Amino acid sequence: MAEERENTSDEREPIAAPAPAGAGVAAQVRPGDPQHAAYPLDQAQYWRESHASEPYYEAGRGFEDYSTAYELGWVSYHLYGGEFATAERVLANDWLVRKGVSKLSWEQARPAVRAAWQRAHNARSFASDGSAAPEQVLAALTDLSESARDGELGFREAATHARSPELAALFEQLAQRCGASAAAWQDRIAALGGSADGGGTVAGTAQRVWLQVRGLFGGAGEHTLLHECERGQGDIVQHLGEALARNLPLDLHEAVQREYEVAQRQLDHIAALRERGSAAPLDREVATSS
Repeated sequence: MAEERENTSDEREPIAAPAPAGAGVAAQVRPGDPQHAAYPLDQAQYWRESHASEPYYEAGRGFEDYSTAYELGWVSYHLYGGEFATAERVLANDWLVRKGVSKLSWEQARPAVRAAWQRAHNARSFASDGSAAPEQVLAALTDLSESARDGELGFREAATHARSPELAALFEQLAQRCGASAAAWQDRIAALGGSADGGGTVAGTAQRVWLQVRGLFGGAGEHTLLHECERGQGDIVQHLGEALARNLPLDLHEAVQREYEVAQRQLDHIAALRERGSAAPLDREVATSS
């Protein structure tokens, strides 16, 4: 990073967080970067394998266009800490210094930087000792399944009322993603001897956000659809975050965390479309966690 850094608003010292368990050998530590901020090789490999499935990926771009953005997001989280929005102006300046061969502007690189920042935050923030009782695991899985199924029904409802083919395609893809996630959670419930229920709660009496959203879709404009679907996706993210706090078995915890990160990036994508007033489709679908 640059020798002279602008402080974020909270004036705190950089956070000396250890690398997460399983991290590889440190890569590309620059002069002036403390060792704790090193970019692990396993993170670089993760993004190499998954970058083309991200909602912000632009067709025809090579990994070299995004790789420095991922490094910047990971390293900067450990240097600055706090909220991404607080550090964003500094990150934009750092991008101009560190972008190397990347052809991306800051606006194009920003979603990738934010995604890596979120991944670094999640690696620090969520841990499980696997101590959840079987009934607690089943309760968490049931909640995740219902939330995902609600998302499937809600996004499909939105797709039927979207006025543009691009927006309809976006909502339909998100509905399919939610459906696949719900099925994966149901498979885990069945494996634990629980009752598999493929239904959602939109048509029922539960007061979920999608129940409120559904009544607004008829005749709604593009901005309203995006705004309400952003709220619905935020509800999915919230449920996944709550599950991560339940000390689930480690393999399940890792699956939930992967799903949480994908859901976060989808939420960011919907918010960005709403802010721009446009709706580019998610041309790719990230494989569901199971």
